[in-house]
Amino acid sequence: MWEFTVRRFFLAILLVSRFTGLTLADDATQGTRKWGFESETIGHVPNGFRSAVGAWNVTQDGPNRVLTQTAKNADAVFNLIVRTDVLFSDVDCSVRLKANQGIVDQGGGIVWRLKDSRTYYLARFNPLEDSLRVYKVLDGKRTQLASTKVPGDLEWHTLEIGMKGSQIRCTLDKKHRLEIEDTAIRGFGRVGLWSKSDAQSSFDDFTAAGPMIAIKPPEPSANTKEFEIRNDRAFLGGHEVDLWGLRCGNAFFSDAVTERFIRNFDNMNAHGINTVAAFIQGVNSGHPDGDAGLNGFTRHGELLPEVKRRIEWLVREADKRGMIVMIGVLAPRKDQDFYTEDDMRTAIEETARFLKEKKLHNIFVNLCDEFNHPLRADKLLIREPDGENKKAMMTSWFKAIAPDIEVGIGPHWKSGTGDTFPGMDVRIIQKGMAIPKEGFVVNAEPIREDYFNNDGIFNATNLETIFANCRAYLDAPNAVFMFHSGHVQGITGYSGTAPHGEMGGYGTGPNDRGIKFYYEWVRDNVGRWEYPNHVPSTEFSLEAQGR
Repeated sequence: MWEFTVRRFFLAILLVSRFTGLTLADDATQGTRKWGFESETIGHVPNGFRSAVGAWNVTQDGPNRVLTQTAKNADAVFNLIVRTDVLFSDVDCSVRLKANQGIVDQGGGIVWRLKDSRTYYLARFNPLEDSLRVYKVLDGKRTQLASTKVPGDLEWHTLEIGMKGSQIRCTLDKKHRLEIEDTAIRGFGRVGLWSKSDAQSSFDDFTAAGPMIAIKPPEPSANTKEFEIRNDRAFLGGHEVDLWGLRCGNAFFSDAVTERFIRNFDNMNAHGINTVAAFIQGVNSGHPDGDAGLNGFTRHGELLPEVKRRIEWLVREADKRGMIVMIGVLAPRKDQDFYTEDDMRTAIEETARFLKEKKLHNIFVNLCDEFNHPLRADKLLIREPDGENKKAMMTSWFKAIAPDIEVGIGPHWKSGTGDTFPGMDVRIIQKGMAIPKEGFVVNAEPIREDYFNNDGIFNATNLETIFANCRAYLDAPNAVFMFHSGHVQGITGYSGTAPHGEMGGYGTGPNDRGIKFYYEWVRDNVGRWEYPNHVPSTEFSLEAQGR
């Protein structure tokens, strides 16, 4: 969420500067910031700094704690750490620095007027080359502005820079001086520290002074609406709700795919759809590669940062519309990607911890899709025998961290494993399993009526089966239908554009691929979604679902 706040902030600066000619200096306050590292934790990035490139951690240097870059990167890599909470335009900066090691490069320096990791001014001392230089880096391309010879050693030195308008001055130990004029980078930017390639260097007593803009810290994450189950019925934010769903199994596949689904949420609501399912470990991806789905965990079970971001983005956008998300965790096509079953436990616990810490409550969780899959499940943890106890154990791992989030485990429908177990909140079924009369029931994967290798095309028999299934779930108040199709589920598909966050057409042929008929059936028979109710829509169908 911090990234979105900062992007909006920079956009505001850009627009005001471009269209009013103001530099925003009047909005800044004169100030000085000093950053030492004595109170920071050894082995961690110091508070308020963000490591962009390299390995930046607090280390011990004699009696002092300092900030050290320890990565040994390739020659073209610029190691960079940035102060996140304050911006300067005209600025005076200083830092003490010491070159520790480096074969390709040594030393380091100060960056200022930093716009992003590819655009900033840089002053650096390199004892390997006996030089003090000033550069500008524009969109990743570094250009030297000035250079002077200085004695090179591995002792502590003090580097200072000052910039006012287009005038730059740079000194080392107050003896060696450079003066330059450059207008390439204007306005406010962040300050930070820099080294190149394998230059392992330490820094201390970093200061910056001048007109500055302090960025407010991001607001704490707000709680989303609470999903609950009461007497086999769904409640959201204290209101009983009727759920009509869409299985969007690979919605976390990439930022672009996640965005496509989010952009269609309003259209889903207009047609009565208020529940989606998305999986951290990508389920069957269909044509041409059934295993192409995302694995959102490392082999040791850590949840990938980019997947965390997509989950929170999608869940919070759903919450704005009074929608519910089913989060799938483990999938039998991806259990092979973990080293051990302990790593699978880590994945479950990491997911629980993330959802709890981010206060995401408009959700329920399918801990394992298709438990006991006869062909795809390799690890014994998600196979029979003793399936009931294994399911209860996995649930206990999750609940020990996030006890208030409802959990279920989906069985493979023809493998003989049960759909109930101790500790279960959500009774998950799939395919053609009969709708149980007891429990809060979710059919997380009804039988798919289109083919992955011809996704989004349906014949009259397909539609008859789909509408009969919809009618059965309409008549079962304790059960939720999550429509499933190759059009929405697959990656690439024969269409070449799957997965589709959009409803598309009526599915009558290659030029009309889609599931618009399902959207319109829910709208006409259930009503559009306006949290917390479905209400009759002004739109309705009179053309037999477009056929």
